[in-house]
Amino acid sequence: MISLVWCGVVLALSVRIVLIEWNAHEWLGNRIEVSSPLTNWNRITEALVLLSNGVSAYDGDVVHETPLVILFFQAALRYLPFSVGYLFLMLDVCAAWGLGEITVVHQRLVLDRQRREKSKYSDGVAQVLIVEDVELPALMVFLYLINPFSVATCVGRSTTLLSTLSIILSLLCALKGRLFLSTLFTALSGYLSFYPVMLILPITMINCEVKNHSGRSRIQVTIATILSFLLWSVALFWLSYSAVGSWQFLYSVYGFILSVPDHMPNLGLFWYFFMLVFDHFREFFLWIFQINVFVYAIPLALRLRDHPTFLFYVLCFLVSIFKSFPTVGDVALPLSLLPLWSHLFKYMRYTFVASCMLLAATIIGPIFWYMWVVAGHANANFFFAATVLHSLGQILLLNDSVGSLLRRDYDLLHGISPPQVQGKPGIIRLR
Repeated sequence: MISLVWCGVVLALSVRIVLIEWNAHEWLGNRIEVSSPLTNWNRITEALVLLSNGVSAYDGDVVHETPLVILFFQAALRYLPFSVGYLFLMLDVCAAWGLGEITVVHQRLVLDRQRREKSKYSDGVAQVLIVEDVELPALMVFLYLINPFSVATCVGRSTTLLSTLSIILSLLCALKGRLFLSTLFTALSGYLSFYPVMLILPITMINCEVKNHSGRSRIQVTIATILSFLLWSVALFWLSYSAVGSWQFLYSVYGFILSVPDHMPNLGLFWYFFMLVFDHFREFFLWIFQINVFVYAIPLALRLRDHPTFLFYVLCFLVSIFKSFPTVGDVALPLSLLPLWSHLFKYMRYTFVASCMLLAATIIGPIFWYMWVVAGHANANFFFAATVLHSLGQILLLNDSVGSLLRRDYDLLHGISPPQVQGKPGIIRLR
C-alpha cells in the first residue's frame, strides 16, 4: 500500500513538472480561482520592475504583496539557477513534507492522550478508539500533492503557497514543542495574509498541552507564547519598514485586505455584496463581514479546548470560507488536514454531499465565468451562485466534522448505544 502511495506522489510531482515546462502558469496564474490581487504572480513581477527602476512598489494600486515576499522573490530570481516555477515546486514539496511530519507527531500525541484517559471511557467503545496507522503520513503527503487545488496553486505561482507553508510549519513546530519557532511561523502567516493571526489561539493551547510535563505552568507557557508572537510580529514589520523605507505598505497590504476596494470576482462572498451595497451602508457592512471572520474563534476555543489541533483545523476552514480574497489554495489546506481525524469518518453523514458541492462548484465556476465575461450570455448572479455553492460545501463539511467530533466525545464517555426510553432506543441530540 505504501509503495502505491509513493508512486502516486511521484505521479503528482511529475504532473507539476510537466505543467511547469508547458508554461501553464501563464493561464492558471490569471485565473481568479487560483490567484487574487494579493497573491498574483504578475503583480510580483510588476513590483520587481518598479524596484529595479528605483520606484516604490506601493506608489500605485497594483502591488498588494508584503515587502519581505517581494524581496524574497527578487533574491530568488537573481541567484537561483533554475526557473521560479521550480521554486514553487520546492515550496509545495516542503508543505507536503510538513503535513507528513504533522501526522506522525499528531498520532503519537493523541494515542498518548487516549492511553491516559482510557479509564474514563465507557465500556464497549473499542470500535471508536484511535489505532495507529503507519500508512497515514505517506497518505497525507499523497492527498495534498494530488489535490487539484494544490496543483493549481503551485503551477499558477500563487503566493498563497507561502502562507500555507507557514501555517503548516507553525502547527508542526507547536506539536513538536518548539514554542518560539511555532510563534515565528504563526506571526509570519499573519504577516502574509492577516487572517491567520487567530491561529495564535490553538497554537497557544497546543504549546500548553505539549509543555505541561516540562515543569512550566500553563500560565507561563501562555505568556511566553503571546510575548514571542508579538515580538516576532514587531520584528517582521520592522524589517519590512527597513526594506522599503516607509510604512506605506501597511495600507497597500492590510488596508486593502480590510477595506476590500477591489470588487474583482473571486471565490469569496465579499465582492458581490459590496458591488451592490449602497455607499452609505458600506462601512457598516464591511465591519460586520470582517468581524464575522474572527467572531467564532473565542467560542470555538472554549468548546474545543480539549482538542487544540482540531481547533486549528476549524479556524483554517473559517479563514478559507470568510476571508475577503480567498483562492483554491486556501481551501486546499483544511482539506489536506482533514485526514488527521480519519477516526471521525464513521460519524460523518454529509461527506458525499459536501464533496459533490465542491466538485460541482469547481466545474461550473469557470463555465459560468466564461458565459458571463467572455460570451456575454449570463450575468454576475451565475458566477456568484457557483461561489456560494463552493462556500456552502465547505461549511457543510466543517459542520459535519465538528458534529462528528462532539458525538464521538459523547460516545466515549456514555457508550455507543443510546439509552432506552420506554423500551425503545432513544435519540441523542447534541445541543
